[in-house]
Amino acid sequence: MNEVGWWRRNRWGLIGLPVVLLAALAASSYHVEDWWWLARPRVAVPATEGEWVHFTDIRYDRSGDVPIELSARLAGLEEAVEPFGGVDDELNLPTGTKGVAVVLEFQVAADMPLTACRLSVVGADGTEYAYQYAPPSIRQAPSPCVPPDRRGPELDLFEGLEFADGDPRPEEWAVRPVVVIPDDVEIVEVRLTWGPPRHLVFQVR
Repeated sequence: MNEVGWWRRNRWGLIGLPVVLLAALAASSYHVEDWWWLARPRVAVPATEGEWVHFTDIRYDRSGDVPIELSARLAGLEEAVEPFGGVDDELNLPTGTKGVAVVLEFQVAADMPLTACRLSVVGADGTEYAYQYAPPSIRQAPSPCVPPDRRGPELDLFEGLEFADGDPRPEEWAVRPVVVIPDDVEIVEVRLTWGPPRHLVFQVR
């Protein structure tokens, strides 16, 4: 009799349980998109070293959707002789490492906000090495994709945050940001992104 009483007392909760479970699954699937899918770049736009590639994306700021459209080329990889952007004159690297200058060329409208670029290289074993611009790594320009002295517009992310006006960015330019990697690493990919999930992936010849 006690068992029957329990089922009767909780019948409405048991009837509603499937609805609660469905709602929980729906909520968790939403967070999968936020926390997993958008946690890092996952949609690759492939290209090969020396090849121009067209790239489009949508970013967001306080004004709403901000389209990004550009052409980019990995011109090559070179031994670095100085940090990118003239922040430091000398390239002081830890023992057992080397600096690789990633030579990138761009063709972009001057009013396109591109400073929020992230650059990384990938070794043959799959390890990814990101561009760093502050200690404890080398000091260099914050954005690896734009001319340090002519950065162009920024995304309007925070109210009251203003940037000093400078010379307009050209519509074609080249940069040589430096990525620090171990001496024995062979680079097989160069990756660029302005935010997940899309990114440019250049295969190194």
